Amino acid sequence: MGGPDALTPGLPGAVRTPSVDRVPDLSSRVRPPQILLAVGAVLLLAGAVGGSAPGARAGLLAGAVAAGVLSARAAGSGLLGTREALAATAVVLAAVAVDDGGPLLDGSATDATMLALVLAGVARLQPGPLSWPLGAWAVGQLAALRAVANLAAGVPRTCAVLAVALAGLVVVLGARRVLARIALLTTAPWWIAGVAAGIGAAWTDVGSAAMAAAGLTVAAAAGLLVARLEPHIGPLLGPPRAAPVLAGLVSGGALAGALSAGPGAEVVAGYAGVLLAAAAAAVLDGWRRGLLLPAALAAGTTLLACALVQLTGTAAWRELAVLLLLTALPAVAVAHRRHEDRPAAVPTAVGCLAAAVLLAVPAGLLAAPPAAGLLTALYVAALAVGARLAPGTRRPAVAAGAAAAAAALALLVAAGTGGQLAAALAVQGAATWGWAVVLGQRDAGEAAPARVVGVIMLVLAAWTAAAAAGGAALEAYTLPAAAGLLLAAGPELTRGASWPAWGPGLLVAAVPSVLLSVVQPGVGRPLLVLVLAAAAMVGGSAAGVRTPLLVGAGAAVALAAGLAVTSLPLPLAGALLAGVALLVLGARRELRPVGGFAARLADMR
Repeated sequence: MGGPDALTPGLPGAVRTPSVDRVPDLSSRVRPPQILLAVGAVLLLAGAVGGSAPGARAGLLAGAVAAGVLSARAAGSGLLGTREALAATAVVLAAVAVDDGGPLLDGSATDATMLALVLAGVARLQPGPLSWPLGAWAVGQLAALRAVANLAAGVPRTCAVLAVALAGLVVVLGARRVLARIALLTTAPWWIAGVAAGIGAAWTDVGSAAMAAAGLTVAAAAGLLVARLEPHIGPLLGPPRAAPVLAGLVSGGALAGALSAGPGAEVVAGYAGVLLAAAAAAVLDGWRRGLLLPAALAAGTTLLACALVQLTGTAAWRELAVLLLLTALPAVAVAHRRHEDRPAAVPTAVGCLAAAVLLAVPAGLLAAPPAAGLLTALYVAALAVGARLAPGTRRPAVAAGAAAAAAALALLVAAGTGGQLAAALAVQGAATWGWAVVLGQRDAGEAAPARVVGVIMLVLAAWTAAAAAGGAALEAYTLPAAAGLLLAAGPELTRGASWPAWGPGLLVAAVPSVLLSVVQPGVGRPLLVLVLAAAAMVGGSAAGVRTPLLVGAGAAVALAAGLAVTSLPLPLAGALLAGVALLVLGARRELRPVGGFAARLADMR
């Protein structure tokens, strides 16, 4: 029932489930001699400490030495419990002997340091008892607290706290399991306080003081990474990525503060973060990648983010544009060399380059039209690269390119340059429509929305050019719209029913022009409408497509009838319209007679 392969009872075909071994309680691990030793040690310490007069340090030290000697003899006799109890007694007696009776933190750091060194030496000679290294660590902590309290506030105290934290991490790496865990728990407050003070000093101080604080902070963060490698310490540091990410954030924050001397230094710091992250992603592998890559990415991101925030806060647009341009270079290199990283590298490169171009405008490096041209080129490049990516990975690259295209149009709208806006819309629309055509050969569902967007941009380009020219004819707006509807139909123009694909575009092209030809005087527009109607009829007949033939014929007939009606006197025009209506109605009812239309005159009443 209780073995490791116990069966789950009560179920047919019982499944084997591992049993969980319970940790034995204290009563099953403690024996009577151990209780006697513990009580005896407590009573001995109470009597010795409570009965000693002030200043009786010699007696306490002698007692400590005696207890230590007896602990060593007990170890030689195999009395492990006695050895540990006597060692603990010696540590407490020695600690009380060096205490001067004043406030705990106001005592001498020298005495505590000497005692810690002595206890550490004894621990080397007698490695068995845990009390020796544990006592040395506890007394060392007291000495560190006293020493730090006596230092002046600022960089000296910060460096001292970080040094204690580093020493604690060294102890964690070299101590046995129990002591290592205790050292880690007691080092954590030093590490947190030292890191917080180090980052603060790196941001507030200048010169060597800031660099010293940043260097010690980075060293403390590196110590945390090394501690993560210890198998019996790593689980105490949380998830596998927690310690590396924390170390990277701390290091990046400290270095960013130390390198915040001005816009130029901030650009260097931000670019250093970019290079750090890119280099780590490129060269690390194996277990080093799992440990160091999260730290490098966190540190690099922190450096870059701090630089961007500082440069933005000081309105250093020129330096910010340079930093973003430099940031894009590693992404471009990665996209060129590593095909598997292109889905992430391409949008990063496009976004950084677009932001750099935009910032170059307020920096005075570029005017709005050239900047819009560069942004449009970025959009075209993003589409070209995105077409070569896998279907599920191209969306970020296309989205980044679309943002660049929108920024280009916004610049031109703000600048009020209608002709250049039309040109940009035409280039972007043609690129989008062409991209949709290429993409439609592999993924028709994804290509359809892109084709519609491209057509809309082309139509807007034509309308913008017409508005910029001024006094344009109605066809300058209707014909681009008609062409856009035909282009939006795409492959449907050559397959399936012709009316859904050809009808809307041809009607938009024909109806407004026919109406204006009838209403407005002149011969140019009617002649052009007749020529185009004839071309539609001939082309539709040759291609075997019904809709162009019907629309062309209808446009020609409607134009002829309209011109005839408008050129005749009103009574004759009315007679003509009535005759046409009666002819149409008679032909329809002869084809489909209803009601009295099927009866003979003789049969009517």
